[in-house]
Amino acid sequence: MLDTFAAVSQVLGAVGVVASLIFVGLQIMENSKAVRSATAQAVHDNYAGWYLAMMSNDNALATSNKGFVDLASLSPEEKARFVCTFMAFLSHSQNAFHQWKAGHLADGLWAGWEALMMNLVNTPGGAAFWQERCYVFGPEFQAHMASIMSRQPDPRAKAFGVVPVTHITERAASAAATE
Repeated sequence: MLDTFAAVSQVLGAVGVVASLIFVGLQIMENSKAVRSATAQAVHDNYAGWYLAMMSNDNALATSNKGFVDLASLSPEEKARFVCTFMAFLSHSQNAFHQWKAGHLADGLWAGWEALMMNLVNTPGGAAFWQERCYVFGPEFQAHMASIMSRQPDPRAKAFGVVPVTHITERAASAAATE
């Protein structure tokens, strides 16, 4: 009788352990969903905040439009403003990239932000800026940006809806024509 009681208690203990592990697994899955949701919201908030700040600052927006067309045309003050605004965008982009790589950002959300990155770095001034400042970013992000910049942009793409986006071969041909 004592042996039977011990066997039953061992079976009940094992069932309890298995049930606890299932419960912990479900809790981890729910926590992972919450982390992904919070990450997506934070990435969106970063980008939305950047765009709203640009929209509400006439000088920053005008300087950015001018800089995306021709970085070399900026005065020292304008260049500093452009560096500050575009570095903020690219810093948000690097963070989003790493969140995506870690699985915290859905592919569909990343694709939208990646398209916006492509719109800015594939302008003549955006490409020149990236060449000048890419060293401050991590190697993995630099490689991904090189990949983005080598893709053919959507023909409808324009930075801020006004600055034409060009492909790397178009920029190279344009640069060679001016030399």
